[in-house]
Amino acid sequence: MIIRKLSEIVSMIAGANLQGLDTVIHGVSIDSRTIALGNLFIPIVGENSNGHEYVDGAIQNGAVATFWKRDQPNPPKEVPVIFVDDTLTALQQLAANYRNQLQQATFIGVTGSNGKTSTKDMLHQVLSTRFKTQKTIGNYNNHIGVPLTLLSLDDDVEMAVIEMGMDHLLEIAFLSKMVKPNIAIITNVGNAHLATMGSLENIAQAKLEIVIGLQKDGLLIVNGDDDLLKHEAEKHLCKQFTFGEGQKNDLYLTSFQQGESSLQFTVSNSATIFELPSIGQHQAINCLAVMQAARFVQLSDVDIQSGFRQVQLTAQRNEVQVIGHVTIINDTYKSNPESVKAAIQSLESLPDQNRKIFIMGDMVDMGNQAVFLHEQIGACMAETNIDLVLGSGELTSYTIASIQERETSCEAHYFRQEAELVEAIIASATEPCTILFKASRSLQFEKVVEAIEERLVK
Repeated sequence: MIIRKLSEIVSMIAGANLQGLDTVIHGVSIDSRTIALGNLFIPIVGENSNGHEYVDGAIQNGAVATFWKRDQPNPPKEVPVIFVDDTLTALQQLAANYRNQLQQATFIGVTGSNGKTSTKDMLHQVLSTRFKTQKTIGNYNNHIGVPLTLLSLDDDVEMAVIEMGMDHLLEIAFLSKMVKPNIAIITNVGNAHLATMGSLENIAQAKLEIVIGLQKDGLLIVNGDDDLLKHEAEKHLCKQFTFGEGQKNDLYLTSFQQGESSLQFTVSNSATIFELPSIGQHQAINCLAVMQAARFVQLSDVDIQSGFRQVQLTAQRNEVQVIGHVTIINDTYKSNPESVKAAIQSLESLPDQNRKIFIMGDMVDMGNQAVFLHEQIGACMAETNIDLVLGSGELTSYTIASIQERETSCEAHYFRQEAELVEAIIASATEPCTILFKASRSLQFEKVVEAIEERLVK
């Protein structure tokens, strides 16, 4: 974490001035409830809350200094105060300047419509085999989360893996200029945020803003199976590597085998059989991006394989739990057409001895194509070996109807009430089965997963 005197902090922020003692801060926080002893408190003014109102709690919980927006009344007298024109801007400036001071570190920026968090987690584990490595915690990947991530890095960090998210143009450009990555990874381009972005072309352009901050001698790693992404990437004059299934890529899969809770694969330029404790061919594809970045910093395939075997993915991303004769796959953090199709493929590729059940909730932010895209998912499911699809959510009704109107062995039912859905899942889990849950975060399907787990344990 950042450890600096307040006078040093002031020198890193335009127009800032200090009132009080020149004490040393150990880390920063924007949340008075989770602040740690020695932190600098940064009160953010949002649409529905004003962090300045919680400064007393921050001080009581251990803050030794605070930022303060000049137009806010009643600054505290108990601790030193750094006055700034805007606390969010000050946070971002502080983070950018702190990143500039970490000259010994290699920064890796990761973005994409799907798979960026899993790729971040895998890359962190692989790089940790040889380097002191830190990463974005959770989903701190926006204009507030990225600065907080940068300020959480230690002075002696060697590898920093920074996830970058977006829902509008120029957001990743802003983040990339702050992070200044040595390596930039774009996992793919998909329909996530289609409602705000308008088209896949706009999404591709937004993702490629990551090259704006890329170091002159840096590397861009892109999914070469994505024709739109590859075409847009070729417009940029930087060193590039591609990865994917197709043999046109610089690195591609040559074999893939799915087990009950792990996968094995081989790649085009190595005799090594790689293994990952996860499911889904899409995760093997993400591994290719990780491998290229790791090789760029001189890691061997032995190091890479060692890292893969120890990977622990962030919660609600293909999270596997076995309870008796039931295997639960929790993939409820986000949902869009590409990630749902990847989830379908993951479930379909599992060994056939267990019954395969897919629990689906709505894909949000699909704009005026929402109904069509949900119907398209139904058509896709109808052609698989999935035994049962249970759905809930207004838009998911179109997916279920799309399955029901086709000649298929895939049984499908829709439920308006969450409680009815839970009962149907429990009734379907009387024999060995694998149940995959997939929905957008806003539907809070993790509560359904928790309810099922509680019932099964009993």
